[in-house]
Amino acid sequence: MVTYTDIGVKGAVQNVQNLVQQAFAANGFQVRWDSAVKGKAEKGGKGMNIAFGALAQYFGIDFEIYPQQDAATLRLITKSDRTACGAIGAMRVSKQFDQISDTLAAWFQSQGVLQGVRKQ
Repeated sequence: MVTYTDIGVKGAVQNVQNLVQQAFAANGFQVRWDSAVKGKAEKGGKGMNIAFGALAQYFGIDFEIYPQQDAATLRLITKSDRTACGAIGAMRVSKQFDQISDTLAAWFQSQGVLQGVRKQ
């Protein structure tokens, strides 16, 4: 089961920040920045996820940007509470995380800035 995905992105950190914001927004996520290089993207309501498990629509991804020279690594980290959502919900969370990781990587590829993807 994947717990994080690293996406290598060409460009200055400010450009990567803008691309991250756009990519998550395009996929229906609200982004909250904790700092210039760290934040959380959320979709749906957390309380409903705990109450209704597999039927709920909450999904959260923590992310960090690790600056490098003329590039950065975007790390996506799954933080949804898998124990609170049951076995079906846990499988759904894992599948959604894989899908959003792949979607964001494809989005960066379409922008011509993708350097590579690594899943752990």
